[in-house]
Amino acid sequence: MSQNPFDDRDPFGDDPFGDSGGGQRDAVPLHSVRRSADQGGFLGGFGGSAYRAVEADMDGFGADEDSMYKAGGISQGVSQGDFSQGSREAELQRREDELAARERELRTREANVQAMASGTRPALNFPPLYPIMYHAINVEVPAGDRRTVRTLFYMWLALEAMLVLNSVSCLIVLVSNAADVSNAGASFGSSFVYLFTISAGSFFLWYRPIYNAYMKDSSMFFYLFFVFNGFHILFDAYMAVGVPGAGSAGIIVMLQCISSGKKAAAAFCGISFALWVLHFVVSLFMYIKVRRHYRLRGHTFSEAKQQAYLGFAQS
Repeated sequence: MSQNPFDDRDPFGDDPFGDSGGGQRDAVPLHSVRRSADQGGFLGGFGGSAYRAVEADMDGFGADEDSMYKAGGISQGVSQGDFSQGSREAELQRREDELAARERELRTREANVQAMASGTRPALNFPPLYPIMYHAINVEVPAGDRRTVRTLFYMWLALEAMLVLNSVSCLIVLVSNAADVSNAGASFGSSFVYLFTISAGSFFLWYRPIYNAYMKDSSMFFYLFFVFNGFHILFDAYMAVGVPGAGSAGIIVMLQCISSGKKAAAAFCGISFALWVLHFVVSLFMYIKVRRHYRLRGHTFSEAKQQAYLGFAQS
């Protein structure tokens, strides 16, 4: 007959963790509990199974937690890798597009140079209605200078529109028959002449030279621009003043219309005056910008004279 391990003491009566008789009992070590469970004692029954179940659950929980962290790290790494790969592909595509655009530009410029060397120039395309020259900023002007040349071209187009508006304003002043406005007929006649003379003069005397200056990097054409564009800036100031009879609907004519009670004529003159002032400011700014570029390129007046002498000799 096997000996009952619980004959000596009641496991439910004696608290192994409490005080008995004023003395402190020793705590049961965890390894002894494990050993009892393995040996088939009281914990080897229901208690041992529960202990092993809880222990297995805890181990499984730790394994699941580790697997979740690992899975999360892997998924995060994959996401970051996909994002970085996508950004690299986008950067490579952008560079390929830039290289393709530069290659097309170089081919076009090379074709133009070969055409000029063989004595044939590209087809004339400007002005659109009656082409007399070849004008292509994106082809003939270096990429770094295109914005400046394009701005100057827009300024020339704005000048043409302002000349039309100025002539219309002078016509309205003439038709309004303002009593305080003198020489309204002469102003309208002069403004109509400006539509042709100033348009052609500004294009051939300062816009075309600056176009050639940036295209050929020529000191001579830069100096032509400085001289004639300087006169153009003074012309803007002259038109903004509005001397009566001088072909301008500027501030003086506007004040005369206001004193005569001609509100419509005064409004047109006011718009014309504001545009002339704005054009004056932008022209002065671009003049200074081109001058700075000229100095940075190292051009000199003696170089411009040599180019001019060489041009006359070759012609």
